[in-house]
Amino acid sequence: MNRDVIDAATGKTICDVNYTNCTVVDVLSGRFLPNSIVSVKGGFIAGINDGLDAKESINLEGMFLAPGLIDAHVHIESSLLTPAEYARVVLPRGTTTVVADPHEIANVMGYDGMRYMLNVSRDIPLDVYFMVPSCVPATDFDTAGAALYASDMHQFLQEPRVLGLGEVMNYPGVLARNPQLMDKIALFQSNGRPIDGHSPGLRGASLSAYVVAGIGSDHECTTPEEALEKVEKGMYIMLREGSTAKDLRPLLPAITRENASRFMLCSDDRHCNDLRDEGHMDFSLRMMLEGGIDPIDAIRIASSNAARWFGIPGQGAIAPGYKADFVAFPSFEYFEAKIVVKNGVIVARNGALVQEFATVGTPIRDSVNIKWLTIDDFVIPDKGKPVRVIEVNRESLLTGNGISRLEGIRGRLSADIERDILKIFVIERHTGSGNIGKGFIHGLGLKRGAIGSTISHDSHNMIIAGVDDVSIFKAARHLNKIKGGLVYAVGDEILLDLPLPVAGLMSDKPADFVIERLTAFEKLFRQEGLTATSPLMTLSFMALPVIPSLKITDMGLVDVDRFERVSLYVD
Repeated sequence: MNRDVIDAATGKTICDVNYTNCTVVDVLSGRFLPNSIVSVKGGFIAGINDGLDAKESINLEGMFLAPGLIDAHVHIESSLLTPAEYARVVLPRGTTTVVADPHEIANVMGYDGMRYMLNVSRDIPLDVYFMVPSCVPATDFDTAGAALYASDMHQFLQEPRVLGLGEVMNYPGVLARNPQLMDKIALFQSNGRPIDGHSPGLRGASLSAYVVAGIGSDHECTTPEEALEKVEKGMYIMLREGSTAKDLRPLLPAITRENASRFMLCSDDRHCNDLRDEGHMDFSLRMMLEGGIDPIDAIRIASSNAARWFGIPGQGAIAPGYKADFVAFPSFEYFEAKIVVKNGVIVARNGALVQEFATVGTPIRDSVNIKWLTIDDFVIPDKGKPVRVIEVNRESLLTGNGISRLEGIRGRLSADIERDILKIFVIERHTGSGNIGKGFIHGLGLKRGAIGSTISHDSHNMIIAGVDDVSIFKAARHLNKIKGGLVYAVGDEILLDLPLPVAGLMSDKPADFVIERLTAFEKLFRQEGLTATSPLMTLSFMALPVIPSLKITDMGLVDVDRFERVSLYVD
């Protein structure tokens, strides 16, 4: 109980600040409150239009005042930034709270990765809540750097910023009642915690069984019909707009006044240059408004619905006792955050931070450990048979399962640039086992050289696609040298790189440096004629064996529809 705020609300003590001359977007009653005064004490709202005095008054000049925006599901690691640098980018956009699933770093470093994210996000002006990663490792089809079992998760339930169990990606494991997975679900169910889902394309009886298991949300819907069935069966739906997966606009027809309370916004995976140039939740909010969603419903979807699903107290609305997290903006015609208030204090104006904050330096071990490679490791033998080919889809994580016959030269299969078919490899980087998955991919548009990364969802082994073995070999050796990151190699030359020494996932440099380097990558990719959306992020999802149809891991190809390993060669 906050006695100071109670005293301020009754007028016994003076408030810290009055935000005046604004129209409050009241998501609780579904009304606009014009000519309002919002009184703040100690970072909390003491009253609205209650005639309270304050030490300071700030005139919002007739702007709308809405609760701070909430990202309901994000992997901060995918921004390539540490949490503090991430906050510097998204706060000026109006985001005051995120619910992070540190699934990426946990698959590399397990308990240490989860603890690292908790520590470095503790004292920043962005509320970072966490869901405990449920799938570490994600599946048995690849080699992760760590494992988290139900017995490892008890201690995280004591953390006030840990809300529940992160996306349960292994939905076939749920349907088969995998004992280890069911133990994790039971642990969080018994503690009354939310459990997030991940079930692309799951429908009918299988979906019902998934919901019965206790899973209450999903961010993988790609059609209105899929979203509506999941809403009908009791799920919350996260409208995802990431750098690669752009599902929000196609899902807008599913939203009605009657069911709007079941939708939330999320970014899932979004590079920091897209966060800066396009936006974060503000970008998604603009898309909703342009798509005809009622303004108050749009704000609810961007704020209060997530707070309700996750059980975050005192957030997602402007009301007495709630945290004073606001975003002020002049119009619903084009949503743009002009003033962002966090804990009652203005932290950003006109898209820029007005207050700096210290960052916590936490040491973290090196995470790239591969066996000594030779160029012969990237030979794919010609067996005189057609081969399976991963087919990239623009703006979707879903891939096709193609079959092609490639020309063999001296007993070896090569890339086919004319048909846009490249070689692709996943190299195990956690234990030095020497595992290398080999395959082919269509749709990246690369004409020369090789691109590679130590970001490959979800086990984050090294992934490389290229035209020739020399470039592929050079890219692999360079990623090892820089302790993880992104690279573009042509022959023996490194055209561009971005070191990511924090678990091979995040930079230890400021956001501006990372964004500058990503911008250079995009420029280079345009010059080289690459056709995929965000080629490196697209590449990173080619190793995710829980999203249909064909994927590749360090153990080889996986037919996700059949949920089994398959041979590269087709008889």
